[in-house]
Amino acid sequence: MKVVWNVPNILTLLRVLAAPLLAYFLMRAYYDYALYTFAAAALTDALDGFVARHFNRATEFGAALDPLADKLITLTCLLVLTFQALVPLWLTLAMVVRDTVIVAGAFAYHRLFGEVDIHPTRLGKLHTVAAFALFIGVLANAARLIEIANYLPIFFLLVLVFALGSLAQYVWLWGKKAEREAARRAA
Repeated sequence: MKVVWNVPNILTLLRVLAAPLLAYFLMRAYYDYALYTFAAAALTDALDGFVARHFNRATEFGAALDPLADKLITLTCLLVLTFQALVPLWLTLAMVVRDTVIVAGAFAYHRLFGEVDIHPTRLGKLHTVAAFALFIGVLANAARLIEIANYLPIFFLLVLVFALGSLAQYVWLWGKKAEREAARRAA
């Protein structure tokens, strides 16, 4: 895979580099700075994809780095906020299991059949947007910029539904894809 340095890929790389900064702010309970860092990461996530598609700058490197950057930012935020008891452990476990199963499934598919061409589903994208919105809400609440503590349990459940729904969808879609590929090879 060739590394291409263009605007979308640089924005994605900045998201990767923002993860340690986000962890630092969270561990120090600088929730306002953590919120701004996370919001900037979420904005660059939307911006890099738009620029890549709109200006025909999509690359294989960017396609591989983008979900890694998303997972790194999300996992950093998720683990530290769970450690600080701002996000429930059950939600963290569900989100980590979801991502682990998806990544393990991609590796298994690659091992069995070769190249993996992964595209996020709408439900998978909804999960990402919901998780990002939840983290922004939790951080804004922790920074005392808004008061939504009473509503957070509803948001936790909503993200759980998206996590489990998208997990089931990916398992079903990739299971069917593996089944078709195995049948094609057996014929």
